[in-house]
Amino acid sequence: MICRLTGRVAGITDETAVLELAGVGYEVMVPAAALAELQPLLGQEVTLFTVQYFEGNPAGSNLIPRLVGFLRETDREFFQLFTRVKGISSRRALRAMSLPTPHLIAAIEHGDVHVLTSLPEIGKKIAAQVIAELRGKLPQVATAAIAATPATQLTDAQRIAVDILVRWGDRRIDAQEWVRAAVQADPALAVPEAIVRAAYRAKTQP
Repeated sequence: MICRLTGRVAGITDETAVLELAGVGYEVMVPAAALAELQPLLGQEVTLFTVQYFEGNPAGSNLIPRLVGFLRETDREFFQLFTRVKGISSRRALRAMSLPTPHLIAAIEHGDVHVLTSLPEIGKKIAAQVIAELRGKLPQVATAAIAATPATQLTDAQRIAVDILVRWGDRRIDAQEWVRAAVQADPALAVPEAIVRAAYRAKTQP
């Protein structure tokens, strides 16, 4: 079992990072939120805490080994609990993890369906299932971080603005960050179209 990899970030795609170690490139699937953190580290050495699994039909002969990697051990621990929820496959979990783990844990502990349904591929039914199965069972270290990390709650207008930005081709994690920055700068913003315009101003700021 490969539980940790340290190597140079040789490449990044929409879902994976390639770590080069002793001349060997390891393709590692990473959560959506980690992609933004890894992008500035291209060419640098990082350590990923990994989970190894086989993808495919167990009854068949085409099982493919996969590596999933995380920048923090608590992220890996959350992923392992998250994928125990019925309907949450490894790939769905990685796409859904588009917010930092403490934000996800805060949403689950607070029973915040709105935050969870703003994640890719998470509808109301699965969000309710996640809350029912994981509330009170999440990593203690990450749970302690909730006190320092406010719950990521978006109003209906803000969620619409995020959806508009995503439809225009922006990544959801980026759209959410720009919307939050825009609303923090001008709390009076209440109309989706105005929030979108302000979010794009936040996007272009250095």
